Amino acid sequence: MWHIDVFNSLSTLGESNKLLSERLAKLGDRADLAELRDIFQQFEVTDTVGLALLHKHFSIEEGERVVEFGHVSTPWPVPPDGRMAGGYLVPRSWRFWDDMLEPYEFGFNHPGQEEYKDVPLPAGFAERLRAFLAETNLLDVLGICVIGEDEIVGRIEKNRGRVNFTVPASRPEDLSVELTPTHSPSVWSFDFIKDFLDALDLFAYASAVSLTISEFRCKPYKESKYEKIRELR
Repeated sequence: MWHIDVFNSLSTLGESNKLLSERLAKLGDRADLAELRDIFQQFEVTDTVGLALLHKHFSIEEGERVVEFGHVSTPWPVPPDGRMAGGYLVPRSWRFWDDMLEPYEFGFNHPGQEEYKDVPLPAGFAERLRAFLAETNLLDVLGICVIGEDEIVGRIEKNRGRVNFTVPASRPEDLSVELTPTHSPSVWSFDFIKDFLDALDLFAYASAVSLTISEFRCKPYKESKYEKIRELR
């Protein structure tokens, strides 16, 4: 049965950013994450699944889950079967918990507005992913999330209390972590890993890589450098 600690045990955004930079700096030649890219390519999930920086901005109570509907994510009281209000939940983001890949954020599909796709993960993918993250000490830092053509490009995710919502970027520099230090990438697809490493100031590891640092979600991520951006305040 799903447990709220799957979500509540996540670190804050600032803590996760710091941990990721520190862990990658210790990986030497493996810091380019080329092995991870190869796993995603081998299982043919690069167009549907991306990397997620594990973090939270609030905690949830027993019986709640973080659910996205439209451009807003909030804690919802959810029955065990995940069905309510005439609709149902679809996993959006996953992390490893007790050796299992568990969802920690969900989307809500209503019969009149089914915008979240159920993305089945290929057999063997989770095992290979976990093995790499465990070997590189990244299990508590990186997870995976759904990406795709239906996602919105170039939005800024904000947090107010126990509400996350996304807004369009008002200036081009809002979508640059270099020009706007108060913003932080939190989702990447495997097309621009060099930008991901550059943003972490790990320039020495930026050769022959292909992940992407993302601005808000990931739509035409082959056309957009950033797919998901978070405010650091």
